[in-house]
Formats: sequence, C-alpha cells, structure tokens
Amino acid sequence: MMVLRYGPEVEIKPQPFKDFCLVQMPLQGSTEIISDGQRITVGPGQAAIVAPKRHIRLHWSRDCEQIILRVPTALVSEAAASCGKPWLPKKSELSWFPSAVMIDGEAASRWVGLLQTFTELTLPELGDGNVTAQPSWLEHIEFSLALFLLMQNANGYADSGSSYTLNPQDSKSSLRSQESPLAAVELYVLSRLYAPISLEDLARAAGVSSRTLHMHCKREYGVGPMVWLRNLRLDAARRQLSSLPNCQVTKVAMDYGFGHLGRFSAYYRERFGELPRETAANRL
Repeated sequence: MMVLRYGPEVEIKPQPFKDFCLVQMPLQGSTEIISDGQRITVGPGQAAIVAPKRHIRLHWSRDCEQIILRVPTALVSEAAASCGKPWLPKKSELSWFPSAVMIDGEAASRWVGLLQTFTELTLPELGDGNVTAQPSWLEHIEFSLALFLLMQNANGYADSGSSYTLNPQDSKSSLRSQESPLAAVELYVLSRLYAPISLEDLARAAGVSSRTLHMHCKREYGVGPMVWLRNLRLDAARRQLSSLPNCQVTKVAMDYGFGHLGRFSAYYRERFGELPRETAANRL
C-alpha cells in the first residue's frame, strides 16, 4: 500500500501488470485510467480496480493525492478457488479479470471500511492503538480484500461461465452467492469483528430491511442475523486460540466483541463443545 502525492499533472504508461492488480483511490484530485481501451475517471469517494492485459495509461490531475493498493494475483486466485472450484488456469494469471472496474457508492464505502482495518493492522500508529497486527487476523483481512475485489467483478465470472458459490466447508469464509445480501453483510462484518454491530447496521450493509435479512439468515444458516454474527466472531476467536502462541482468552474475547468473559465462554462451549482455555491448552 502506498500514498502518492503530486504537484503538477502526471502521466505514465507502465507495462501491463504480470502478477498483481492495483486498486487506486484518490483522496483529492482525480485519476484518468485508460486500460486496454477502456477509459474511466476516478475521483474522491471512488476507487478503481486496474488489471491491464495489453496497454495502460494513467493520468493524475494537478495536486492529486491517492492511495494505491497492490494486490498479488496469487491471493486473488486463492480467493477465487475458494468459490467452489479452482477454475483459474494459473495462479499468476487473471485473464478473466476485467481491465478496469469502478468502485463507487455503497461498494466504495465498504471498501474504505476494509482498507481502514487493513491500515490499522499494518500501521497501528494511524489507528486508535487498540488493534494488534496478529498474523492470522492480518491474513484474514487480506483474504477479505481479495474476496471484495472478486465480488466487484461478478460480470467477469458470468462471462467465463463460472459460478460464484463458496465451498461451505472453507474455513476462511461462508459467503454463498453474490446475489444474496448476506455476501455484502459478511464483508461488512469481517472488516469490523471487534466493533459493536447492531441489527440495523447489518440490514443497512445488506441494503434490505431487518425482517428480510432475518429471512435470508434463517434460510441460509438456520439462525437469526445476530446469532450468525456471534458465530462468525466465535469462529474467528477459535482460529486465533488454536493458532497463536501465548494468546490470552480474555484478550481474544475482547478482540472479537465479547465484553463479558462468562458469556463468551458459555457461547464458545455451546458451539464447539469445549471452553476457550481448553482450546488454547490443546494448541500447546
């Protein structure tokens, strides 16, 4: 991730990217992108995914400032393979990936939320000081960023004849379909597992009413939205307790939004058949 600032107008013509794509997000000014003949202009509050195959030209306006995120195609391919079947030809190849895609509106807001969490983990001095860059949590957020980019290119999947259905056994995500409002909700939740989240927050992220969201959750998972949210948090806590050395149960509970240790332990035992401290002990 880079932050670039320009005084005068700048134009460059780089070589097509081989093993990564870029996400460009202007903070002020604008960026014009011409990628394989496709032209888009991106301003503040928007972002663009860029993955040129043949030609690319970038033009930044005067006094432009922007965040650029470089995402390895191997990570995007790993996320795509979790969608039910590994249909990409090579890990270093994203031939199906559109050359340039705009992210704006609600999608841009969700992207900013994910990026803010990623920034706090990698640059804690920019956050509130309460987020620790633990490897498993950082990997989880990186994977969520890649999944988000895949969701923004749903048309590309349809054109390739591929379905976007995640394997329910995959431990990294339980997204089912990009048509389901649960897909947007899960991205929203995964970017802020440690933060207070209400039913209204979930419904707003899904773009549906609370009642409609409850119906989707019951149909997909057999539980209501708040129990589903709690289970996502419990699953994340279990992964951390199972993999990280010297982690304390109390801190893990707080990290994933459980302010009451007794309730956390009870919910944990109900879901996994053992107490959190037993999971941590078994790791040793």
